Amino acid sequence: MLSNVITALKAPHIDIVEATLPAIRASTIVEFVPQTKAYRNQEALVDRIAEIIASYRICGPDDRYEDIYKPRLLENLRYFVSNSNEINFVVPAYPFKSPNHEDKVLGPDPDVGERLSLEHLNSLGARITQIYPGGAQITIVSDGCCYNDLLGVSDEETYRYTEGLHRIVDRLGLRHIRFADPFDLLDGAPSVPVSEEEYVSRIDDLKERLFKDCSGEKPQTLDHNATLTYRGYIKFLMSDLATFYQEKKMSKSAIKKHSAVVARAMIERGQVFSALVAAASPPHVRLSIHAGDNTNKLSVALLPQKRYSNFPVTPWHNTPCLEADQSSVSLGRKPSTATNGAPSYRICHDDLGLQFLCADVPMYGVIESDHQPELHPLYPFGLKVRVPRDLPMTRMRLDRVAELARVQSPILFEGLDSLQYTAETGEEFQRVAGRGLSLSLLHEGVAAVSAVASYFVQIPAEREDGDALVPFVEAAAALDDVRLRVLHRWQAGDAVVCDHRIVLPVHLSPSFLRVLRGD
Repeated sequence: MLSNVITALKAPHIDIVEATLPAIRASTIVEFVPQTKAYRNQEALVDRIAEIIASYRICGPDDRYEDIYKPRLLENLRYFVSNSNEINFVVPAYPFKSPNHEDKVLGPDPDVGERLSLEHLNSLGARITQIYPGGAQITIVSDGCCYNDLLGVSDEETYRYTEGLHRIVDRLGLRHIRFADPFDLLDGAPSVPVSEEEYVSRIDDLKERLFKDCSGEKPQTLDHNATLTYRGYIKFLMSDLATFYQEKKMSKSAIKKHSAVVARAMIERGQVFSALVAAASPPHVRLSIHAGDNTNKLSVALLPQKRYSNFPVTPWHNTPCLEADQSSVSLGRKPSTATNGAPSYRICHDDLGLQFLCADVPMYGVIESDHQPELHPLYPFGLKVRVPRDLPMTRMRLDRVAELARVQSPILFEGLDSLQYTAETGEEFQRVAGRGLSLSLLHEGVAAVSAVASYFVQIPAEREDGDALVPFVEAAAALDDVRLRVLHRWQAGDAVVCDHRIVLPVHLSPSFLRVLRGD
């Protein structure tokens, strides 16, 4: 029930004080909003850079990138971006070629496998530089001196392998790759040997200083990532040292024991070397080419095709091959002599003179000639085919061009004469290839009048199954720097590749036949 009693309370005493409030400066307001916006923009940029980096990682079932590594990575990236500094990645890698030249690799020198992997690492820096003015560099610390004596590889061979990597980077203009030397890390740049002779005369002293306590005899407690690396070493040692084991006529138990000792020594030396890299390198993001759970270091693939393996594919343990059924160069054990219908292989050389194997199958015989066309695998996909200049179009095997286009694409034929191209040529190719591919003349752009024009085989936008996602265009959209990474070395005229969904400006030299996959 409501009360009808009114209670009177004494009002409290209130003192009113007049005071002038300080004026709000306009600059305070003007500066606050841009600062907040700048912070949001910086965070968005950091997130985008992290996405690019993560796209190169090896991610397995135990991957801890999202919950453990990514927060650390973001903090590192904030440091670089807030100071407008170049982002520095450091990866110990590229020691030397496997000593097993019979079964695993083509020889002691870098080959197409190394070239493609260096282009892949360079693309990481290129993609970041496209969105971040500070740019990015990948520093490769050659760790050959850590292991070469354990595997019977000479110091001379180790030095020449590293020099071969330098030549590839220089000739291709891979401006996001640089090298660091163990001598540099330990004693500074002036101490780096300038010749093979000097390197050989001084490397033993450096090894003694670094690895004097690493014998491989002491028992070790290995964490998860070190255990994965140890198992990988055991696997590779069984094949790397196969010839040595055969010559010594070692028993299975002796082989197992020797491999374990060497693997433990490699782990010990690797840990010492990693500590040196961490201490001597400027602020950096640490990468690893070994499988791991992405807690302390980010495991990255050296080729774009393979995303995870307990034993990641590395070019120095494998042979690059152009197969009959692979959409890009594959890395694997050196193919054995053809038996039971398996294809044989021929040794080829790319534009830099680097070796690779090509399956000796009719598909690669795209011209009728006494000489095989020169092949040059492209990164990240595709194949350049150089034919004899002014080869008549009638000598082109259009059926094989179409077959090759469905496996390797894009395909670029160098050396063709545009004056031989007619509407009948395109119609003939259409008849041979079917609806999946069509032959058209590329727009010459700013190419000189005297230059030979380009041809290309382009996929129509709509396919019979209604799926408009063209493999090449899809890949080009995902790899937004494809022009810089794949086409930047070509010359002359501008051209446009269009499938009604995307217009991709590319730079082609004036004499190429472009083939895009249509299945």
